[in-house]
Amino acid sequence: MDVCSLEAKRIERAEQYRLVICEAWRRNGMTNKQVADATGRGPSIISKVKNGRCNICADLRHRLIDLFEMDRVRLFIAIEIAGKGELYFDPSFKSVCHASVCFVQELLTLMSDETSPEHRALFAAFSDQTIGLVAGRAGNGLTERITTIIPMITNLIETANQSGSSTRPAPAAA
Repeated sequence: MDVCSLEAKRIERAEQYRLVICEAWRRNGMTNKQVADATGRGPSIISKVKNGRCNICADLRHRLIDLFEMDRVRLFIAIEIAGKGELYFDPSFKSVCHASVCFVQELLTLMSDETSPEHRALFAAFSDQTIGLVAGRAGNGLTERITTIIPMITNLIETANQSGSSTRPAPAAA
């Protein structure tokens, strides 16, 4: 990527942060004066930021995120990964983010140093505890769908271990 396109993406992301923060601000109902007092900034700069006439610096962005009690992980995923700041307020997206974070936490918790990284990841990803926790957050019969594929994955791993081959699937024929 060239410098111009990187700068354009940075500006686009900064604007997405501003828009999501302003929507949180609107939902919170605080006045510009209240926000200015809470952030230690002048009312003029607060008004300019809210109206998009002034770039929002990182310090003020973090203060506003804290002030409106926004979920930093969900905000990051919405803007930096999905590229759609408006997802931040979507209830389904909130559930997906929460389930994803729980899933990653379980992966990290269940890992031990005694087995290979591949087996640790598979064990953690497909353990009953992890599936139950993630499915409890995601709902919609996820537990049943995942548990139906576990025997197939286990069989693949056992077959690969017996034959001494890799646990990675073979590339598809062209």
